[in-house]
Formats: sequence, C-alpha cells, structure tokens
Amino acid sequence: MLAGWLAACSSRSYTLAPNPTPYVRDVPTEYYLYLPRDYTPDRAWPAFVGIHGFGGDGTDCLEMWQASADDEGFILVCPSLADESGGWYQDQGERTLKEVIQRVREECHIQERVFLAGFSAGATFVQGFAFANPEAATAVAVLSAGNYYAPNPHARHVPFLVVIGDQDNATSLKGAHLFSAALKNDAFLVKLHILPGVPHQITTEAKELTLELYRQVKR
Repeated sequence: MLAGWLAACSSRSYTLAPNPTPYVRDVPTEYYLYLPRDYTPDRAWPAFVGIHGFGGDGTDCLEMWQASADDEGFILVCPSLADESGGWYQDQGERTLKEVIQRVREECHIQERVFLAGFSAGATFVQGFAFANPEAATAVAVLSAGNYYAPNPHARHVPFLVVIGDQDNATSLKGAHLFSAALKNDAFLVKLHILPGVPHQITTEAKELTLELYRQVKR
C-alpha cells in the first residue's frame, strides 16, 4: 500500500498553496486541510491528523492545532468522523480516515506516515487505527481516552503518549495506567502523564506534551 502511494507521489503535480483559511473537503467525509505558511511542494511534509471526541467534528481539532501547524511546520488534517448519533464505528472510521489521507496525499506532498492525536473517543480511535495500520503511523497521542485497545506487537515501533487528568472518569484513569503498562510490557516506547486537578479536557499542558512527542519523531 505505502509503496503504491510513494510511487504515485513521485510523478504527481501538487497544486495547493498555503492559505490562511483552511481548505474544506466533503468526500469521503467532511475534513479540514491546513497547509503551514512555509509549505512548498518540493519536499514531503509531516502530516498531523487530529481526531475529535464524541459529538464533535473536525473544527474542534482545527481550532486546537492550526496555530501549531504554522509554528511546527506540519500539514494539519482534521476529519469529521461522527455520524448523526455523535459517534462512529471503529472499522468504518478507519476506512474513512485512510481514504482522507489518500486524498490529502493527492493534493499536497506529505510523508508516508502520519502523526495521530485524538481526544476522548478520538483518543480511543487513534489507538485502534495505529494498531490496525502500524505502517501508517509515526506516533500516537492518546488524550483522555475513555477506552483502550490491547496493543498490537507489530506496532511497537510507534511511540505512544498517554495523557489524562486525575479528575477524569475513574475507570478511564485506571485504563490509562493498564494500557501504558501493557505497552511497556510489549516493549513499546510510552510516556504516561496524569495531570493533577484536570477533568475530561485537553489542557495547555496536554497540548504541549503532544507537540513534544511530535518534535521527537519529526523527520
């Protein structure tokens, strides 16, 4: 799959240019695409995929990460995965995200692997996506997840960041500890941060921890 993507990229002409207003696409789902101000198509750029929580949409992640895209130099991709109920099925979400990434790849020059950051239900989703598609992820930021997947040993090359507030749901907090321990037992690189006094939300500290991970894996 990746070989095919790379072969296609080698002969592709990219037409998108940086724009203060994000590009909006509606196939295969609504998603927002933001190119950093210094973007040029003569090299492959890192892509940062932000996944919203239950009941949210791509604008949540756009508002969270757009300024960082300029500061850090990444292409920001923010899909809306929720259906009318506010949630989505993991397998359908994975298919949708893979198609979104492929469409982004056709419009701008991105690297073969993407950085994944998700909040709440989106944090659960990015785990599953990375475990099912280990060749597609550079690193994963799991921010206030409600549920956790069993690690896939084939993804142990993918670093994980797990962040949750100590005032979040007790079951989720316990799950964060167990998930991090399971990753360590399977020889993953993982960092767990429990933020004191923080409920179910993304704080400035959680955002900065995510960007620190991005900087560590940036190529």
